[in-house]
Amino acid sequence: MATTNGVKPVPMADGAPPKFALPVDSEYKAKAMNLFSLSRPHMLSFHLNWVAFFITFLAAFASAPLVPIIRDSINLEQHEANIAGVVTTASTVFARVFIGVICDRFGPRYAYGYLLAACAIPVFCMAVVRNAIGYIIERVFIGCSLASFVVCQFWSSIMFSPNVVGMSNAIAGGWGNAGGGVTQIVMPYMTEGIAKHVPEFEAWRWAFFLPGGLFIIITFLILILGQDCPQGQYSELERTGKKQKSKIWREMYNGLTNYRMWGLAACYAYTFGVELALDNALAPYFEKNFGFGITKAANLAAIFGMLNFISRPLGGYISDLCGRRWGMRGRIWWLFFVVAGGGVSCSIFGVLHTSLPGTLVMMIFVGFFLEAGCGATYGVVPFVSRRSTGIVCGLVSAGGAVGGVINQAIFFLNTPAKGAYTLEQYMSFQWMGVVICAVACFGVAPIYFPMWGGLLCGPVKGATEEDYYYAEYTPAEREAGHHLASSNFAFESRSMRGLKRLAADPMFPATGHKVEKPVTKGATNGVTNGDVKPVV
Repeated sequence: MATTNGVKPVPMADGAPPKFALPVDSEYKAKAMNLFSLSRPHMLSFHLNWVAFFITFLAAFASAPLVPIIRDSINLEQHEANIAGVVTTASTVFARVFIGVICDRFGPRYAYGYLLAACAIPVFCMAVVRNAIGYIIERVFIGCSLASFVVCQFWSSIMFSPNVVGMSNAIAGGWGNAGGGVTQIVMPYMTEGIAKHVPEFEAWRWAFFLPGGLFIIITFLILILGQDCPQGQYSELERTGKKQKSKIWREMYNGLTNYRMWGLAACYAYTFGVELALDNALAPYFEKNFGFGITKAANLAAIFGMLNFISRPLGGYISDLCGRRWGMRGRIWWLFFVVAGGGVSCSIFGVLHTSLPGTLVMMIFVGFFLEAGCGATYGVVPFVSRRSTGIVCGLVSAGGAVGGVINQAIFFLNTPAKGAYTLEQYMSFQWMGVVICAVACFGVAPIYFPMWGGLLCGPVKGATEEDYYYAEYTPAEREAGHHLASSNFAFESRSMRGLKRLAADPMFPATGHKVEKPVTKGATNGVTNGDVKPVV
């Protein structure tokens, strides 16, 4: 029978296998997607996942297109509005790491539940803000809701198999990120509609009841209808002994000491981090540089955010295609291309600041490359660690938040002439593009997997997926057999070797059925998941 919410998980090895609406791998992860399905557990959880993330983005950036109105209503200075944009992103850095721990320990349902229920309070409280300090404080707490991205990517990673995980992560993340574009349209129009019945200085306050109410609704839906993983709920799996309880400090250590995580965090800092900065900066840029009114400036800026409906999913989909053809090296090649393309496009965007058509065209290119880069980054993230998936998702995601803070603070906080130096906004885009290109060169190049290779180098001869993922466990844990929890994932990850190597692999025949081989407890064949000299 199929596993459903609230039902005791079906046996994993000592009973009949469960039945699902989608084809699954040896971990019961879906090997395909049907976006028009609500079948449990995979697709229903997927849709709850991206909708929740969409709502958090809508709420976190709801005030950005309303800044001109809010500024007049509470006497907000422009540099104070810029500071609020920075703290919205900064507040998520530690929240993202913390929520990654919650995911590993309690599962994605409760992680979403705790986060959204807590953040609904400051969203509602935005209606009572009376001064700049209150506004900035509200943005701090509302910004914490952006940590939902960690839950989004974690939940998707444990529901979908390696052959489609890039696309599933990218679609969930891309459709969710599009909330930052939708809010640029929805909030101004909603405020204008409410202003027909109440004074304008009150209308924007009432508008925040929309995202606050959506937070409450989606929280209940996730807790009632969602499922933590294909096998069932975390609490049930732990109670029945089918899941080991997480060792938080060991998993945190694994995540922090895996240098691949740091390279991906740098990439995410200058893909998603730039996107966060632009979500705050584009509407004021169009208003100031081209003299548009608030609604038209917000509508033009919304194009950038709404590209997430297409660009990020496409980035993940192409990452999966490259992975199937060339393995992990294909995924890394694609990641380098889109990050570098985002940097070049961003610089040209700044150069064309006197041309509205040129600016709009390059904004679309910037949006495509950076958002596709987000999808490509999380096409690699699920393979960095099997044991510490939530921690790695959280740390890479925190890198994006840090990037957003750095980009906003360096390139936009001091424009126009406020603070220690002056940098025209169009020059900010030019220099930010240069930094993105540098990250493409020095952030992507070091990412290397001994069993698959990297950007420039091939794999280590004889290195296996089991060697890499079993090394995350201590000798004592391997002796106790705990490392075998990663055995199915290691086997499924062989698909990242590429078609040519898979064709010669007797353990991965065309039938798709696993060929069993004896596993020696504690054995790692002397290979770790750290630095290994590559064979070109």
